Amino acid sequence: MIRKLLSCVILLGLAYPSFSQTPTPAPEPVPTNKVEGLELPADQNVKFDEGFVTLTATCKGTVKWLVISATKIKYFTLPSTNTIIVSIPPQGGTITVFGVGLVDGKLTDFARTNINVSTNNPTPPNTPPTPVTSMHVTFIVDLNNSNNALGQILNSQKIREVITTRNAYYRLYDTQSPIIKEKGLDKVVASAGGAPVIIVQSNTGNVISTKKMPGTEAEVIQYLSQVLGGQ
Repeated sequence: MIRKLLSCVILLGLAYPSFSQTPTPAPEPVPTNKVEGLELPADQNVKFDEGFVTLTATCKGTVKWLVISATKIKYFTLPSTNTIIVSIPPQGGTITVFGVGLVDGKLTDFARTNINVSTNNPTPPNTPPTPVTSMHVTFIVDLNNSNNALGQILNSQKIREVITTRNAYYRLYDTQSPIIKEKGLDKVVASAGGAPVIIVQSNTGNVISTKKMPGTEAEVIQYLSQVLGGQ
């Protein structure tokens, strides 16, 4: 029953592809993130301002995805690497991601993983804020106008390493995320000529540098290496 229901939903998704996911009633739960021929990352907990979460399936064949959430979720898939990049709702909640693999002409069972998002609760009174000591690198993109080249950049481990090895924080947001306006980054994006854009900020939130998103991984790495310095 589960298999037939999810197969129908995924086939409809293939017939009408979209980068946006509308609220959909959840099917009966699949109990595990690992089935024969397919493995998804384990369940994880993230903060409401995480921006996006990248999930990569382990499978010898091609993986198709289904994203279930109580709120509208945007996502971007990279079929060549069996990867999905899922946006994180600022209001919190649970996102359930299903995957099914096609291996040697046969469908695997469905696997499932959950992304548990903390709620956007204000800081309790008299609680000192957590000190921030590193720079922040924020990628702001419009997932409704994405392409494979941009997807490869957003999924690049080399770019993440350039950022994290310099003790900087990596953030990725869609242009429609309310966090963009809350942090005042909408004006920075506009001054840079619109998304996609890279914004580098100091530990106090001051903008150090902005740049329209280069077209290749190497150009992004070169830019970040110059701005962040260090290694």
